[in-house]
Amino acid sequence: MNFIDHAISEIANGEDFVQAIADIYEYPEVRDELEKYPLWIQNIIAVIDYDTELGMDGLDLKSYADVIEVLDEIGLIEEAGVLRDYDNDISQENAEKCYERLAINNDYDAFWNKVYVYADENISNDKGFL
Repeated sequence: MNFIDHAISEIANGEDFVQAIADIYEYPEVRDELEKYPLWIQNIIAVIDYDTELGMDGLDLKSYADVIEVLDEIGLIEEAGVLRDYDNDISQENAEKCYERLAINNDYDAFWNKVYVYADENISNDKGFL
């Protein structure tokens, strides 16, 4: 049983699950097994990675197309829109403008609350897997 399986077995709600999955950096070997889990779990891990990267480095001079797709899937439409704006002009000047508009600088709690709701919805819809 790996750490994701352990988190799944102890689920109380979406917030608890997301908090448990946030420990993924302590278990890098689990990334080799992510494809066996439902897409919604992979999406949550992608958001955790995005948040960690953003908090450490800000916006990198790269495309965020994969992150945009995940954010749209989760319902974080405003965040995805900011990254779309950035992807249209990947420059240092635009990075600074867009970075100020991201949830990490504005409504961080609302951002994560949407992730928790997404997890809640998928936990109840995916009981057969869990």
